[in-house]
Amino acid sequence: MTPGTTRTSPKETLAQRLIASGHLHSRVAIDAFRTTDRHAFLPDADLDAAYKEDAVPTKHDEHGEMISCISAPSIVATQLEQLDAQPGHQVLEAGAATGYNAALLGKIVSPGGQVWTLDVDQDLVAQASKNLVKAGVDNVTAVMADGAAGLPQHAPYDRIIFTVGAGDVPVKILDQLAPGGRLVLPMRIRGSISRSFAFERDGATWKTVSCEMATFIPLRKGVCDDVYTLVPMAGDGNVRLETFSEQDVDRDALRTVLDQPQTKIYTGVKFRQGSAWEWLYLYLACVLPNGLSRLPGRRPGFTPHFDWGSMAALAGGSLAYLTIREGEDEKGRYWEIGVIGHGEAGADVAERVVSEIRAWDASGGNKAPEPVFRMAVAGARDRLTADDARFIIDKPFSRLVVDWARTGTN
Repeated sequence: MTPGTTRTSPKETLAQRLIASGHLHSRVAIDAFRTTDRHAFLPDADLDAAYKEDAVPTKHDEHGEMISCISAPSIVATQLEQLDAQPGHQVLEAGAATGYNAALLGKIVSPGGQVWTLDVDQDLVAQASKNLVKAGVDNVTAVMADGAAGLPQHAPYDRIIFTVGAGDVPVKILDQLAPGGRLVLPMRIRGSISRSFAFERDGATWKTVSCEMATFIPLRKGVCDDVYTLVPMAGDGNVRLETFSEQDVDRDALRTVLDQPQTKIYTGVKFRQGSAWEWLYLYLACVLPNGLSRLPGRRPGFTPHFDWGSMAALAGGSLAYLTIREGEDEKGRYWEIGVIGHGEAGADVAERVVSEIRAWDASGGNKAPEPVFRMAVAGARDRLTADDARFIIDKPFSRLVVDWARTGTN
């Protein structure tokens, strides 16, 4: 370090990084990041790991699967901006984890505000409480409770935020939200495709004021658990498939499906540098019967569209996953989307996915306006309709409608 200069603190560097990336922009959230040491909530992690753009696991189950973590900084910032909490607000958080998110919230709602943060494991609640005390945060209380059931004794809340994933709307917490309040909820749409919704009341139904792509560790040990089954692929490598209760699939057959002959089809749809995959994922999650499932890992002969793995459409014991091939034309470098099918119905599934990708592209693709989301529960569900029934997602407790304003051109 040059004599006479001042070293920038890790929390200040993090805040500056998130401002530059566009994830952080409100003054109260920026100040919270600048005054909260993330590493203080990760006593077993080194400094670099605490501040890098990645989630840090803090607890695993008996199978080695992560069941608690501190989210990546950009995800934390995104959700706090979605929540738009203000000084004086009463806030309920489901998913205490390390207490870091709650500490940021505590600073945002000061003076006069209070935060209650919930988790289902006593060891997590105890550690979060310890971290909060050491950090000097005095307006946050960690409680062992089911986040999906809320904490009615302290309701109503101006803001409710879930930092764990749900497969449906936890309806018990809706009555705990104050008039004019906001709920931020990461919810799966179908299969692995999930988004963080910021819901506000719109008469008898709910509208989104913000919606961002995000995936979280699922709710567990409660009234709205989001249970999924991880299917390890047989053979070499570590490829595994996420499956969910609403999917009509043959998990035993899927274990060996990648050992079966493949059908590869390219779509003619080209992505350029910076093209977003999120809207194609969302579209396919709506129009395919089983949505899309994450297929992470590596193995010989597996050629996914990302280094981490791919997204796959499922049908019984067959699947078709996304791939790409690189090329260059008069517009420059591109990546053409392809689909690789395996299993008895693999060719048919691949054809279906290719057809839907071409339809998405022909109706506007990434050039189309972003979709709008509406939600309803209980007797208000029937009030939500759509011109295309494929974009009505019915769940046990709620109905989600995705309104696509397609352009009709590309």
